[in-house]
Amino acid sequence: MSLLSIPSSLPTINLCLKGRVLVRVDMNVPMDKAGEKILDDYRIEAHSKTIKYLVDSGLPVVVITHQGRPGEPDFTSLEKHVEVLTKYVGIDVRFVDDVMGPKAREEIGRLRPGEVLMLDNVRFVSEELIEGEPQRLANTYLVRKLAPLFDYFILDAFATAHRSQPSIVGFPYVLPSCMGLVMEREITALTKVLSSRGTSTVLIAGGAKVPETVKAIKALLNRGLIDKVLVGGLVGQLFLALRYNNDKLLSNVGVRQDVINEALEIMRAFRERIILPVDVVQLGGDVADPIKAESNADIGPATVDLFSKYIALADIAIMTGPLGLVEIDRYAVGTREVMRSMVENAEFTIIGGGHTIMSAKRFGLINRISHVSTGGRAFIQFLADPNLPGIKALEISKSRFWV
Repeated sequence: MSLLSIPSSLPTINLCLKGRVLVRVDMNVPMDKAGEKILDDYRIEAHSKTIKYLVDSGLPVVVITHQGRPGEPDFTSLEKHVEVLTKYVGIDVRFVDDVMGPKAREEIGRLRPGEVLMLDNVRFVSEELIEGEPQRLANTYLVRKLAPLFDYFILDAFATAHRSQPSIVGFPYVLPSCMGLVMEREITALTKVLSSRGTSTVLIAGGAKVPETVKAIKALLNRGLIDKVLVGGLVGQLFLALRYNNDKLLSNVGVRQDVINEALEIMRAFRERIILPVDVVQLGGDVADPIKAESNADIGPATVDLFSKYIALADIAIMTGPLGLVEIDRYAVGTREVMRSMVENAEFTIIGGGHTIMSAKRFGLINRISHVSTGGRAFIQFLADPNLPGIKALEISKSRFWV
């Protein structure tokens, strides 16, 4: 699949505007530790545009999504999500505390044009946690029970498109499928980065998803798609530890040996393109040398200045994660100032990941970002390899039903 052809090669939502539609979205949102309060509803608001578009087209719409994983505090039912979605769509969204049983199927059958029904957390169904090939996952009870009730399947869950699970890749195998508005917007914006040879692009890589971020850094540098990588957070600590052979700092990062080896490869091949912090803010607020610091809560002011100089030279600036403990205001300064430098200097800006989005909203910068990605891990993995399972599933559906 050509990178430049991805948006135009996938079936768009206009092909699915008749009959009853099943829409897979990703409303897996940050919640409090009790799993009772939604802390940020950006994803729900984003997907509401797709749902409202379908409602305005006069379709009966069934929404399927997930929240959390088994055993985690935020692994909850979706009543709170329905309340928020109702606010954004502007009509009462119905809810059924079932996914594929008789109760859910009965409610689906009663749905009328212009109405919306949300099924309960799809991960309440153990099959949803299986990963495999689309043909195999199309044979799960989840797909076999629900697919016959629908005419079309719309995949709008870009943030889960890196998962080869039944609700992502199983339905496209048995139903004519297309991408929703969020999916299309994400692919179009991120493909711009992947086709950006000849422009100056910087990647600001922070956050805690070290293995995925290292993989993305390696892929983008190998393809010549980014000029500089400005590293902070745990990602920055890993590269600092390797640059200065600091075992103590390396143990604080806590990554597997294969991730360390991959980062070492990057350092050997692209040493001059990896820009490391020159100072950090420790817990307590003191500024220190990043190698001698007892703790690392944020990048320091000298690092902010250094990163800002590289951003000022770039056409495209991408931030994949925060550069400090942004949930605490005093340690959010570095992330805020670097993000401000992005919107004031770069022509095109992208941010992705839950904490990064929450930070942008808190800083009052969210509306100045060119593209805000709903994906966290999917956003990073798309940059490393755009052929995500969800995207490949839509290609399979196209070959089976549209061509």
